[in-house]
Amino acid sequence: MIQATAGPDDFAGHARRALLASGLAPRQGSDVSVVFFDTTAWSAFETAAAGLLDPGERSRAARFRFDRDRHAYVLAHALWRVVLAVCLERNPDGVPLRFLPSGQPNLPGTPLATSLSHSGPDVLVAVGATRLLGVDLERWPPRASMDGLLPAICTPEEAQAMHALPPAQRERALLQLWTRKEAVLKAFGTGLAQAPAAFGVVPGEPVVPPSNSGEPPCRAFDLALPGDRLGSLATSLETVRYRLYLPSGAGRAAGADGFGGSGPGR
Repeated sequence: MIQATAGPDDFAGHARRALLASGLAPRQGSDVSVVFFDTTAWSAFETAAAGLLDPGERSRAARFRFDRDRHAYVLAHALWRVVLAVCLERNPDGVPLRFLPSGQPNLPGTPLATSLSHSGPDVLVAVGATRLLGVDLERWPPRASMDGLLPAICTPEEAQAMHALPPAQRERALLQLWTRKEAVLKAFGTGLAQAPAAFGVVPGEPVVPPSNSGEPPCRAFDLALPGDRLGSLATSLETVRYRLYLPSGAGRAAGADGFGGSGPGR
């Protein structure tokens, strides 16, 4: 049984065992690892998990108005550090996770890039030896209708394709497109300073970066996530494979899906 009085080391050890059971291993080559968590399975560890956060993260966690949002934030960031520790073969407190002024995470002194996304209690973490990396996660159905956001999300060509879909399909397609664009914007490090409607994203096709970013093109792929979750991964063109890991809170693999071939997902 999970003990609510566990300390940071107990939490890190438990999370590490769950990750290894799911198949996660130290990073080699250009593969990207994507890890999905449902933080409700780790709720008994929240106090212990907070011990892995840096002062800035703990300060931000304390500012959340609702307990559920604070719980998800603390567990997401703590689990992120354990994923990075496994990939770097280090202890979680030795992971050099830093944040640029733009908010983009980086791992100075390592060959890896990383990205985090969470929606409600769900979390996606991506890690890989690649220049560009971004991940985004959303729950289906969304809290508000996506249809009104169509002009802000879509290029004219994408809008035309969306209007050709039945309303129910359009809502889901718009949310999936939103995750692709969010992942791309995270990969480029621009965030929403770049308007989502200013560029198109076709799964697997190169996406040209904003002219002032200095970055090479990337490409985005939809992720096959459990339940009613939608997500996307954006990565450098040279990345040849990603793998999705689904560790359970009980320390056993909840399942894992592999992807490969000429590019991520195929």
